[in-house]
Amino acid sequence: MWGLVIAALILFLLGFAVHRLGWHFLISGYNTMKREDKARVNIKAVARLIGFMCYGIATIFLVIVAIDVSGLDIPLEPLFLLIVALVVVTLWRAQKYDGNIFDENGKLRPGGKKKLIPLILVLTLILGFVGGLLFWFSQPTEVTLTDSALIIEGGYGETVPYDEMEAVTLTYEPSLARRTNGAAVGSRLTGHFRTTNGEDVLVFIDRDIDVVVRIDWSGKPIYLNVESHEATEALYEEVRQK
Repeated sequence: MWGLVIAALILFLLGFAVHRLGWHFLISGYNTMKREDKARVNIKAVARLIGFMCYGIATIFLVIVAIDVSGLDIPLEPLFLLIVALVVVTLWRAQKYDGNIFDENGKLRPGGKKKLIPLILVLTLILGFVGGLLFWFSQPTEVTLTDSALIIEGGYGETVPYDEMEAVTLTYEPSLARRTNGAAVGSRLTGHFRTTNGEDVLVFIDRDIDVVVRIDWSGKPIYLNVESHEATEALYEEVRQK
């Protein structure tokens, strides 16, 4: 989490430099414009927007650190979505102050649409990537049983050789205290967590399904379930027979 603290400090400094010190050369795109194009940009308004975006993201980073340090069971995904929304809104609103795209009345200049195309593509890619990531983590765990190992597919996936398994148990969702490196999307938990007993575990579970399989092996204990109660029980029986 020290990385987030350092990132927050850097963002505060960048925001202050752009917003208060007038270091406009730090604004990407503006620093490469021709002099006559720069003259049409309300750079103070743009700098204010960029500064507030940096302050906002830095504050969110510190909130994430505070949640992690306090051990509160608060989902972090909404905060990361807020960061994405902040970036998207800032980039879009900044175009309003570009006189090369919009005239004094806020109407597009001739050729203005073409200048907006790269921005629209970037914003579409950002939103598409975030949406795809959330969709990916919301999907049921995919498990493949080969002749030699159990393979958990997807993010934080793991290959567990049968000969390294020490115990396989059909149980219930563990009592989790905090997430150390993972994702929580809806009812799905994926990644590295710590239980209330202080045990570090790897989880691939849907909280809406009331049973999970616990695998003790040479690595971190794993808790997982699949698309239904029945399918999870069937997986347990298959693994137990290996």
